[in-house]
Amino acid sequence: MKQYTIPSLANGSFGCATSSQVSWQDIPQLHIATYPWFKQGIKQDTSVKLAASSTHLHIQIIAQDNHSYAVQTQLNHMLICEDSCVEFFFSPSGELGSDYINLEVNCCGTLHIAYGPNREQRQFISLESASKISCVSSITSPVKFEQEQDSHWQIELTIPFDVIKEITKKEINLNHWYGNFYRCGGRVEPQYSVWNNIDVNQPDYHRPEFFGKLSFDV
Repeated sequence: MKQYTIPSLANGSFGCATSSQVSWQDIPQLHIATYPWFKQGIKQDTSVKLAASSTHLHIQIIAQDNHSYAVQTQLNHMLICEDSCVEFFFSPSGELGSDYINLEVNCCGTLHIAYGPNREQRQFISLESASKISCVSSITSPVKFEQEQDSHWQIELTIPFDVIKEITKKEINLNHWYGNFYRCGGRVEPQYSVWNNIDVNQPDYHRPEFFGKLSFDV
């Protein structure tokens, strides 16, 4: 099982900060660099950094992408996973295999967020709760088609812990979570890469039993 420690930001100015105000150069990164279902093409690097204050989780995603593509603009659209996309699945209870949130974001910053015990039983985030999440993309257009100059894209997210409580209707564990990160989608060279390996034959990200451990540096 892979492990990552989420650094703690000083309270005060960072308590309600957006991710653009975080000194990301000081934060360690993890890589979505395991390819359990790779077939062909170029393996492209995807790095993620996380940091937390007492009230917010900050996430930075940098994805190498030679063929950036996104057409979904609606919150919780079921086909966001077919756009150039990074996904963060996590169990905020701190229990491996428990109910989990799937947070999916395409390269233009459109979100799909839901909570539940498995693929079929999902409760989607409300528009009101989603509006409290800051999501900034390096791609400023609402949709994106492949271009010769494509090289990478970057997403920065700031998620209030209170929003996670609104979704789960439970208290969250701020000692550790279990989770996984995935890269998928796009029309050219879909990556299907993961952070913590998933040992199944076909692509399936809804496998909380294969989550890694995310510890908060408290």
